[in-house]
Amino acid sequence: MKKLITICAVVSMVLAASPAQALVTFDFEGATTGGSSPPGYVASANQRVTDYMTGEYGSSVTATGAAAWENSMGDDWLGKSDTDQWLRTYGSASVTPGFFQISFDAIPITGMSGDFYVFEATIGEDFVVKAYDSTYGDRYSPSGALVAEQSWNFGTGAGTFNLSFSSPVSLLVFSDSGWYDIAIDDLTVTPIPAPGAILLGSIGVGLVGWLRRRRTL
Repeated sequence: MKKLITICAVVSMVLAASPAQALVTFDFEGATTGGSSPPGYVASANQRVTDYMTGEYGSSVTATGAAAWENSMGDDWLGKSDTDQWLRTYGSASVTPGFFQISFDAIPITGMSGDFYVFEATIGEDFVVKAYDSTYGDRYSPSGALVAEQSWNFGTGAGTFNLSFSSPVSLLVFSDSGWYDIAIDDLTVTPIPAPGAILLGSIGVGLVGWLRRRRTL
């Protein structure tokens, strides 16, 4: 009986130490340090957003093509206030318009969700999300395996997205078919489990199986 109690205690500790997949949400409020021009442009692009997302994620994330801005749409932005921040493109004729990229450099993701806003309707899809695996190559012109793609064609306004991936994703590309500005907020991603968590979970499952084979449980 004492042996059984000891083994059960060990199994419980191992399983407790193996966390479930944790969601990480980026509200971009913390990406607003610095920046002053133009009005509403509250954080310079790329580096500040990259630093903010890396800090929230706990692993390297790189953002290109977008900056943290103040919400200018008021209640039209899914009930958000004009004090909220979002991640918005800042394209021009010399910089690829209507696109921005987010890469998860060390720990890929298996799913994501969030809110988006389309500022101007296009001839094609008004909001497009593409997800690539780690072989994507050039982030500005990905050539690796496209894991998933989803698009919306409804004109201007707000919407939500929710995608699950069949394999790990390292690069997300958001666009308005390359024409006009778009914004996202409350981007929530599901990282793949850390190797340590996988190992601990496997040990716990293995111990339970071993106990059952010995008919101890």
